[in-house]
Amino acid sequence: MARSNADYRALERGLFSKPAEEPASQQEPLTVSALADRIQLTLEQGVGQVFVIGEVSNARCVSGHWYFSIKDAASRMDCMLFRSAADRSAVKPVDGVSLLVRGTVTHYKPQGKTQIQVSQLTHAGAGDLDARFRELCEELRALGYFDESAKVPLPAVPMCIALLTSAGSAAEHDCLHAAASAFPATRILAVDVRVQGTGAAAAIASALAAVDAAAPTLGIEVIVLARGGGSREDLWSFNERVVADAIFACRTPVVTGVGHESDTTIADLVADFRAPTPSRAITETLPDRTALHEQTSALARRLARGQGALLERAAARVHAAARARAVSDPAAVIVMQTTRVSALAVALGGTMAARLERQHGHAQSLSARLERHHPLQRLTAQRTRMDAAASRLCHALDASLIRTEAAIDSAARTLEAVGPPTVFRRGYSLTLRSDGTAVRSVRDVEEGVRIETVVADGSIQSVVNSKQANKTV
Repeated sequence: MARSNADYRALERGLFSKPAEEPASQQEPLTVSALADRIQLTLEQGVGQVFVIGEVSNARCVSGHWYFSIKDAASRMDCMLFRSAADRSAVKPVDGVSLLVRGTVTHYKPQGKTQIQVSQLTHAGAGDLDARFRELCEELRALGYFDESAKVPLPAVPMCIALLTSAGSAAEHDCLHAAASAFPATRILAVDVRVQGTGAAAAIASALAAVDAAAPTLGIEVIVLARGGGSREDLWSFNERVVADAIFACRTPVVTGVGHESDTTIADLVADFRAPTPSRAITETLPDRTALHEQTSALARRLARGQGALLERAAARVHAAARARAVSDPAAVIVMQTTRVSALAVALGGTMAARLERQHGHAQSLSARLERHHPLQRLTAQRTRMDAAASRLCHALDASLIRTEAAIDSAARTLEAVGPPTVFRRGYSLTLRSDGTAVRSVRDVEEGVRIETVVADGSIQSVVNSKQANKTV
């Protein structure tokens, strides 16, 4: 509920005036926290929910929470938008934007300041246009619509310009007059297009696309999009996305002259060149007639100087040729050239003889090399090498066989010395169990088991009556 100024003065007296019935000497002092609690309670209960309009300043986001101020010409109020409310809000605080703020007035005790705890944000009037302008600018900037690299350079001397503006408007009159005064040789094609009101943005975009498509056929080198001054709402067609897309898609350079010098539209930012006014859009596209005349005069002077220097050099060559010996004494020149030809003929003969001698020596060298590499010579040498290798291989095999036979004889004698028959003849025997395995320990047999003892000349069958283990094992 809104409060009157009298209500606020009453609240102020209630907060900071001493009770009439209690003398100052008997009043209990408050702690800072207690006073802050009282201020917070009074604000929240006495002021409570508010709905305020103001311009945003010093907006910042920390961990999803928004902190900003709203202000008018005389006052400023701090605001705080919690992350939960910010996530639900389609509007975010942006510096310079006018917003309607709904929330609760409260006192933030740790810092001792009064602020609005915001629950809802909405655009307010012109602030809505500001927000739309800023949002579209950010979107187009991210897409590269404003990049200098996307700008198409203007021709130095355009011979045909298409002027897109409202027919009969002051902007059209100013542009045509400026073109006739600045450079009448350039042809101006005036294209009538609506530049204000409902459907104006679509009409501008359609006209841009049509003129750009016809430009090669009609010889159009530049498109000038112009409109006179007006309010921000009057110029809003030039802030629509469809116009920005059409300008960006144009292959023909686009120059804008919209409103006054202080007016800036999105069409100006996307265009290849932006002029402050409609007439300046024409004059800055056309060459300066005075400067062009001076440039032409300077080029004519340079051409004259170049021609003069060329003629002087040609005359000097003619005079030099006239003084040459070939002109003054042709017979002497003929004799000199005949002598030179004779000398060249002698030198040529000597050169040819030397070259033939070198070629003959080279041919003899090649013949000798061919003889050395004749197939018969190579086969004879190869056969000799193979016979030597076969002889060496036979000798090696014979020696290897002798060494192998000696090794076999030695191994046979060793095997005979350590084989079982020889060992048995020296008095040793081998005891086997019934399954044919050798008895290596008294633990391998039991009493009453039949065993076989193998000696050098036969075997002995017996039965184990008793067994006794060696105590030292």
